[in-house]
Amino acid sequence: MALVTVVVVSVLGVGWVTRAFASPWRRIVVQRRLEKAERVDLAGLASIELPSSFKPVGRGWGNSREGHFSPATLAQHRDDYQIMFRFEQGQHHVLGGYLADPVMLYVTLYNPSKPKPDATKITATTIQKFYPPVNTDWPRFNAHFDAQRWLPDVVTGDAVTRAAATGEGRGDNVVAGPPLRWLLIHVDPTRRIRIDLFVWQRMYSIEEAQALVRRVAESMQTTPKLAAMFDGIEGNEAREEAEFEKVVAGALAQLGQCGIRSIGPEMVAWSDRCASWLSEDRRFLRLARPIGRIPLAAATGRVRGVPQYRVEVPTLPADPRGKSALRVAMLFWDDSTDAWKVAGIDHEHDEWEHIDRPIVSAIVLRLKDHASVHFVAFESHDLRFFPEHLVVERFLTEADRVAAALRAGTLARGVRGEPFVFEK
Repeated sequence: MALVTVVVVSVLGVGWVTRAFASPWRRIVVQRRLEKAERVDLAGLASIELPSSFKPVGRGWGNSREGHFSPATLAQHRDDYQIMFRFEQGQHHVLGGYLADPVMLYVTLYNPSKPKPDATKITATTIQKFYPPVNTDWPRFNAHFDAQRWLPDVVTGDAVTRAAATGEGRGDNVVAGPPLRWLLIHVDPTRRIRIDLFVWQRMYSIEEAQALVRRVAESMQTTPKLAAMFDGIEGNEAREEAEFEKVVAGALAQLGQCGIRSIGPEMVAWSDRCASWLSEDRRFLRLARPIGRIPLAAATGRVRGVPQYRVEVPTLPADPRGKSALRVAMLFWDDSTDAWKVAGIDHEHDEWEHIDRPIVSAIVLRLKDHASVHFVAFESHDLRFFPEHLVVERFLTEADRVAAALRAGTLARGVRGEPFVFEK
């Protein structure tokens, strides 16, 4: 009899563990009946009261879960009307490794010196998970929002809570079906706060969800730092632009080592040693330097149309990012398509090496020798966020080392190269 009892208890125990593992939301339902709200700091700008099971997962409009606020500092915030904080509750993974996202709560604070948010004009939610993943198809987004089963608005003073039952087959079929969710949008113009909540219906009743967003909004306490942050945005932008102008001027000064004397938005600049291209917003700078050329006929074969050589790139010193920024590409004429093509000589193909990139497209127009494969060194730099990574002297030194290896027959084993220039 004792043995039977042990077996029964063991089976029940296994069943309980399996059920708990498969349904972590059930534990949250039990937990939130017992937990108390705690005051949560919003980067020193304000504070709200939230149950302790809510965890911060980022700041801003993004859908990422970095586990920290992003942008990294308030000094980088550039929206002078609002700022958003994201929280989630009961997060866990489902089969396939995907996040379940059972409870998502976004808190938006508004600039106290700007007009109040209009609670009567709610036409979208800040929670991207609600929408189909179709980038910026605004008509589709709007149609999906409007098609949900909207419940009567709840009005408390001048605050309005809108609520919809989602996943019922209404709206976009990409996001239709279980799990059924509530979507709530609570706007409190007086307090200048908005709460968006997207939650499984089996975790919250509609009354519980409505009470939660209202309590969060009513608990908000702001600090003087909120107004100061918004007031400082215009000044921060001006200072950043002034610093950026210095960065661009410094980049041009460095390019003088390569013989380039002027740069401009969407402009490819040339010298007998280098070429450069600056993006329209002047953020990205790309450099190119001719390495040398070898006979196309010396290739040992072709793989997917790319000529093959026994290539061994010299080891290059690491830059501040931990590796050399220099990449070497081959430009060659393809008789089958009657066009120039580009390929990397290693397995790291950065997007800017492709033939449709402005600097590559400009270079191939200056190549005349269809019987040779032309080796070109490239670098790409982000002048706005990583200006310190641009060191033209290092680029020239590294490119020259690769060129020396090509001439010596050690870059493409057994094939000696010769120099070439970007012809006009």
